[in-house]
Amino acid sequence: MEPDSSSYLKAAQDLSDFHMDQLQERAPGYPLFLLLTESSRSPSRLLFFASLSLHFASIWLLGAVLYRFGLRRNFVILFGMILLLPPYVEYAGYVLSENLAEATLVAGFASFVFWLLSKRVIWIFLSALTVAYAALTRPTYELLAVVMAGYILVTAPASQWTRLRWKEAVSASLLLVFGSILVLGGYSYVNYRSVGYFGVATPQLGQHLTQKTFRVLERLPDEYADVRETLIKARNFRVANAERHTGYDYIYAAIPELTRIMGLQKGELSEYLLRLNLVLIQKAPLEYLQEIVWAFGSYWFPSSEQLANMNSRFLQFVWAAVHFFLIGGFFLNLLLLVGTAIYIKMCVRSLPSDHQVLPKLEGVQLSGSTYGMAGTIVIYTAAITCLIQDGLPRYRLPTDALIVFMLFLGTEILRRLVGIISTALINDPSTDAAGRRDTRMAERLY
Repeated sequence: MEPDSSSYLKAAQDLSDFHMDQLQERAPGYPLFLLLTESSRSPSRLLFFASLSLHFASIWLLGAVLYRFGLRRNFVILFGMILLLPPYVEYAGYVLSENLAEATLVAGFASFVFWLLSKRVIWIFLSALTVAYAALTRPTYELLAVVMAGYILVTAPASQWTRLRWKEAVSASLLLVFGSILVLGGYSYVNYRSVGYFGVATPQLGQHLTQKTFRVLERLPDEYADVRETLIKARNFRVANAERHTGYDYIYAAIPELTRIMGLQKGELSEYLLRLNLVLIQKAPLEYLQEIVWAFGSYWFPSSEQLANMNSRFLQFVWAAVHFFLIGGFFLNLLLLVGTAIYIKMCVRSLPSDHQVLPKLEGVQLSGSTYGMAGTIVIYTAAITCLIQDGLPRYRLPTDALIVFMLFLGTEILRRLVGIISTALINDPSTDAAGRRDTRMAERLY
């Protein structure tokens, strides 16, 4: 159990009769999972084994995609072994939504890839449903279907990495967006009929933004004098007495007093805090940008906790070393791949249409499109988290499997591209002996 676990159990208990009696703080995706695993009152062993199974299924799906795109069996096994390390399996042991969010994101991504390979509508439909369920699990992903559709529309017709026809791209994008709207809008309507609020959960954007403005509360105008005094008092108390002395979560200590002063319900209070924080961001935009940069740096730090570390500083150091090695490899791989793609695109423009290298480049088009979609999900999660929240590494966990996947797939794409370029240069009669020798050396070094 973690501090957030009780709110998930409370929502599950409210859902036990499949009717919402009050607007819940948590979206229904994970509470429904708790209900189905007989854990609405307290966590059961069934919940643990179901969470483990979801993680294993995620590994299997991503491993199948890697194998389909040409990775050798040993590397696919290595990929699976990495994701079986304690830091990646750990959150199957907590009553938190990260594990389920990972499974839904991976299922949505893998379904997209299967559609890309077969062009069967059923796969893009399944992708839309699982991405929508990811949004019901974590509201962070409410706009993910729109972002995925945008990626398809922008890259499909003109990019060298894809070979989708415009009609296919448009139909897939529409299915993603309208499938998500159908699921999220349907549940929001159920909430509206039950509790009078059109949304999937209690609005928390106003509360989250307080994590970006807590250093500049003194700049609130005098018209907010009573609220300002309450917020500053709560912030100073949390900075002085909380375990990490950051003050980021001060708003939770201030909410009871704010509710008494303002006389507002949760949803109304969140909307009021949103307006208040927009005033602060307008008055201190550079401080807001500084908090975003800080959150982005914190976001990529290790997330292993007590179950993975086993109260051992040595194990914590080992998992941190593994984490930074993989994250560093991910960013280096991304940089090399983007640079190589830009270089090849510039070179291809000057080649005749019947050049021998062009058919070989077509072989990496689907791999590149798959890599790009995984990157879209990873970057979207990081952007939303760091723009609105405090960038806790825990919020990155649903995309960790995709990050490791991108590292392996990106390395395979680079290997193939370097091989294609090297072969083309060596066999090109216009390349001199020195150029061919340098090309062979670069290939061996790679």
